[in-house]
Amino acid sequence: MRRASLLLLLLSSSMSVILQLAAAGANGEDAAALLAFKAAAVDGNGVLASWNASAGPCSWEGVRCSRHQRVVALSLPSHGLSGTLSPAVGNLSSLRTLDLSLNELHGDIPGSLGTLDLSVNTFSGELPGNLTSCTSLQYLVLGSNKLTGRIPAELGDTLTRLQWLGLDNNSFTGFVPASLGNLTSLQALNLGMNMLEGTLPQELGSNMPQLLSLDICANNLHGALPSSLYNLSSLQIFDVGNNKLHGSIPADIGEKFPRLEIFVLINNSFSGEIPSSQSNPTNLSYLDLSENGFSGLVPRDLGRLNALQGLDLDHNMLEAGVTEG
Repeated sequence: MRRASLLLLLLSSSMSVILQLAAAGANGEDAAALLAFKAAAVDGNGVLASWNASAGPCSWEGVRCSRHQRVVALSLPSHGLSGTLSPAVGNLSSLRTLDLSLNELHGDIPGSLGTLDLSVNTFSGELPGNLTSCTSLQYLVLGSNKLTGRIPAELGDTLTRLQWLGLDNNSFTGFVPASLGNLTSLQALNLGMNMLEGTLPQELGSNMPQLLSLDICANNLHGALPSSLYNLSSLQIFDVGNNKLHGSIPADIGEKFPRLEIFVLINNSFSGEIPSSQSNPTNLSYLDLSENGFSGLVPRDLGRLNALQGLDLDHNMLEAGVTEG
């Protein structure tokens, strides 16, 4: 029995040493990848000065590690970094969050992440094909870059854990993928200020119960809004302005969007009357229906919304007065 206990102790000690050596090796690989990132970046503000071999990467500015001393997050937003994003960042095999937003970086976008925020940089080209294989991705935020090409048709079929999709203010073309309707955990869909065309897919909104923000403004979309969009009862922001859309506002819009705060239809071809239920959402702070073809009387209760800070009904065929009831 004593011999067996001694053997187990020796095995346990050996395993501990092996795990420590493996962790040290992996930590060295992480350090090498981060130093390659530093070498490719232009650090005008000296924010990466702490990144040197005298200390482990877990103590470096903007780096967060797991309890196993693996780099799991690199967060350096608004630090004045420019230059190239080194592809070596893709070697950070435990990395789950990469936030380099509001810098001036360019280059390839690595995969295998849970959070990817590279917004407000100068990345160009098409979305890399490996992004759709990052099945653990929850936040994909690439707004305000110079990205082009089409949004991958399979994006919503593969990145099913997405909670935030921000591709706004780029130069994406083509259609809005129907697969986006499969993103049941999505809270924000921001595709505004691109060059997307065609009609919106009927699948959009059919099974997206957590969606809070829908922004597809300033594209080349046409046709009527799919009825499935009016299933989004949690929606707070609805912006489809500056497109070529048409149709009317449902009479029960206030019941369909009870949490609505921002509602924008500016510069489309919507028509019909503004329903009285438009004033039902008590948190409505901004309503812009200008430059459409709305007619009839303006609902009197719009002026009674305490939260309302902005109202624009210009360039329609509306009449002054109050509705009945």
